[in-house]
Amino acid sequence: MKNIVYSLFFVVPLVAISCYVSSHTSFVKATNVVWSSIQIRDGLDYDMAWGEVLDVVAKKFEMEMISKEGGYGRSAWIYTWNTDGVYNENYRVRVIFKFSADHSKVDIKTDAEKRIGDNWYTGYDTRLLKTIKTDVMGVVGRTTL
Repeated sequence: MKNIVYSLFFVVPLVAISCYVSSHTSFVKATNVVWSSIQIRDGLDYDMAWGEVLDVVAKKFEMEMISKEGGYGRSAWIYTWNTDGVYNENYRVRVIFKFSADHSKVDIKTDAEKRIGDNWYTGYDTRLLKTIKTDVMGVVGRTTL
């Protein structure tokens, strides 16, 4: 009887939380989000590449931190990414990019957080990463034949 009560009060809620966190189709729970790299095409100088990458991100996000000298940009959190513009206080995403020291590549990552109760679960959003990476590759990336 104790095992049944234990299961009802402790195990079932944990399973439900786990399912809820992973139910978002493009959310991947992770503590260490990896960077995705894009090689800058030959002949494109840093000033132009910086402006193009910043423009891609700033069209979708409010920028929170920008350092051209450091080659770094970070957007603010947005709460409307997967809801067609409807505010969702329980899911948020942002984009971070950084150029390599020699300006030959730009690394991009997406942070995502999903809130359940008072807890935020960290990870990344695969759909957002694919979208941003494709957009950035289109303006600064190398082409392959």
